[in-house]
Amino acid sequence: HRYCLSCIVCQDELGDDIEYYTKDGKIYCERDYNALRRRVMCAACDRPIASIEQSIKALGGEYHVGHLKCYHCKKSVDKETTGIVEHKGRVFCKRDFQDLYLPKCTGCKRPVEREAVSAADGKLKGKWHRECFGCHTCRRPFPNNTFYVFDSLPYCKRHYHRLNNSLCRHCDEPIEGPCAQTAEGWRFHPPCFTCQACHCSITDVYYMLDNQIFCERDIGHIQRKKNMRAEKRRTQFGRV
Repeated sequence: HRYCLSCIVCQDELGDDIEYYTKDGKIYCERDYNALRRRVMCAACDRPIASIEQSIKALGGEYHVGHLKCYHCKKSVDKETTGIVEHKGRVFCKRDFQDLYLPKCTGCKRPVEREAVSAADGKLKGKWHRECFGCHTCRRPFPNNTFYVFDSLPYCKRHYHRLNNSLCRHCDEPIEGPCAQTAEGWRFHPPCFTCQACHCSITDVYYMLDNQIFCERDIGHIQRKKNMRAEKRRTQFGRV
């Protein structure tokens, strides 16, 4: 019957006023016949992709849905759910491409896709998301974008000086400039380097007794009072 006539592919009825085509004893509507003629073949299975089927284009070819797979995880990929990334003649899902090829944020360890913070002079190691760029110790952002670099990583002023052993032993504030250093490796602002007894500044020789610093004038009676002998040492002056 004429009303039983339908396309072998899409099953649409082919009425009196609809043109149809036959091939190898099969009946096609005009759309599916043209698709058959152009022979769109799946690049994965090498079978035709019907005109009513959705397909995915990648690497210059066309694929049945479900046939295009990530080179790394071997799972099916599509643009909506997994994302498709073409790289060096291969297809990856977005997650695997990021894990394999994108730099990781030194702060949060997640992939850095777009704008990143890095150092053109190479003093900083790695890259950061802008929102992750902060002190490597306390994670706080840097006011006025001012930071210090220690061992190729960024630090706030205080944590840099703590690592650099340049916090004043007396006032616990950073030393930037003139510095007095003892034989024990302690560092002071020069005005903070004073005798424990008289609080006068020490500019050269000092005496260490019971883990305390004394000047040459006071050490005599301190030794007699404590019945202990102090060690005479010299101060090194420089800059930090």
